[in-house]
Formats: sequence, structure tokens, C-alpha cells
Amino acid sequence: MPWVEVFAALVVSHLVGDYLLQTEWQAVHKHRGLARGETVARRALLGHVASYTVAFVPALVWLGANTGAEVAWVLVLISVPHAIQDDGRLIVLYMQRVKGVAAESAAFAAVAVAVDQTFHLLTLFALALLAGT
Repeated sequence: MPWVEVFAALVVSHLVGDYLLQTEWQAVHKHRGLARGETVARRALLGHVASYTVAFVPALVWLGANTGAEVAWVLVLISVPHAIQDDGRLIVLYMQRVKGVAAESAAFAAVAVAVDQTFHLLTLFALALLAGT
């Protein structure tokens, strides 16, 4: 199956999981969800990652049916990077050290969304190249 078709299915699944299924509570509280002692943040992050990952099931059923390959491994490669990215700490570090955006900057929130989504799409692009032909 061509990687571009796989990528399209993954992007649609991403949009459903990250925008249609994510609750406001999850979006507000998920940051630092992988840090020690952050029980509310962890619950928000893990709830979001669970529903986000479920959004990919139809695409992976389709991919498996069309390729005959076992694709369960893709769920792990979708959920783990998503949890790390949505924890937010590495995104903030990247923005400060690479992009030079200070946390106090008026542009911080908008840049954070763009950087976050770009990293998500890069992850899905790499997965599409691995899973497709």
C-alpha cells in the first residue's frame, strides 16, 4: 500500500483523536502528565492518549486488511510519542532552546500549538513510511 495513502489515513485519525475526541479538561490539564507527583495531569494525559489511540483503530484495521500485515505495533508507535509530546516539557524545551521563544512571549501559545502539531505530523509521516510501501 502506498505510504501516502497510509499517511492520509493517519492524519485523519490524528485530527479525530487530537481535536474531536480530546476534552477541554484533558487539553488544559495534560501538561507535565509524565512528571512525578502530577496525578491530575497524568490522568488527563493518559485519558487523552487512550482516546487518541482508539481513533486510529479504524485506519489500522483498514491498513491490516489491505496489506495482510500485522499492524498492532503501529499503535505503540502512535501512542508513546504522542504521550511524550503532549506532556509538553520537551516541546517547551525545543521552543526555548532552538526557536528562542520565551515562555513569557505573547507568541508562545500559538508557536507551541504549531510546534506540537508539526512534531505529531512528523511522527505520523515516519510511521507511514515504515508501514507503507
